[in-house]
Amino acid sequence: MMHGKAVLALWLDVDPAAVDECDDWYINRHIADRIAVPGWRRVRRFQGIQDTRPATFALYDVDRPEDLVSDAYLRLQREVDATDIRMRATFSNVVRDTFTVLHSAGTGEGGLMLSLRFRPDAATISGVAVALAIKDEIIPALAALHGIVGVHLLRQAPELRAIHDGHRKSGSNDAGAPWVLLVEATREHYAKRADKLLRCWSDGQVLGLGNAESGIYALMYAV
Repeated sequence: MMHGKAVLALWLDVDPAAVDECDDWYINRHIADRIAVPGWRRVRRFQGIQDTRPATFALYDVDRPEDLVSDAYLRLQREVDATDIRMRATFSNVVRDTFTVLHSAGTGEGGLMLSLRFRPDAATISGVAVALAIKDEIIPALAALHGIVGVHLLRQAPELRAIHDGHRKSGSNDAGAPWVLLVEATREHYAKRADKLLRCWSDGQVLGLGNAESGIYALMYAV
């Protein structure tokens, strides 16, 4: 289960020459600062398997949407130092967005995360219908698969992202993601099976799952 009602999520590549330094910075500075913010409950960082791109995925769980734009967090966005700036310069292909958690189901945390960023056909289906279809049909079907231990539906919260962009020193041109489906699995082949099922779903094209940007990520670090 997700640990709150909203999340900040980032998908990005890191310059190979800076990977070790970046890992240290994430663990000892970046994540440590954020998990100390009131309402920020869990941070997980993942590494893509095989040819998954972007190769790194980070997920920050917060209690409530307003915790994503609290004074304590926005201060971190403004008060960056030379190391923060240097690390940000090593990032590329960044997708960053704020989300509300519409649905979250599962029995625990998986070591592997299937991430699907998707864009429904807004001309033929409403956001309410997308959420209902995924909640009532897709999430139960996925949860019934062997090796799937969690399924979560996220919807973009652009009003929160806009506040972030107003305080950040860089990154206001980062790509966003309208909807995200996260599937937690115990083994790689279970995650791949879930990905295949979603792409073949009868309403997958209308929902946007048929051409979703997907990747499978292995857990690197959690706090």
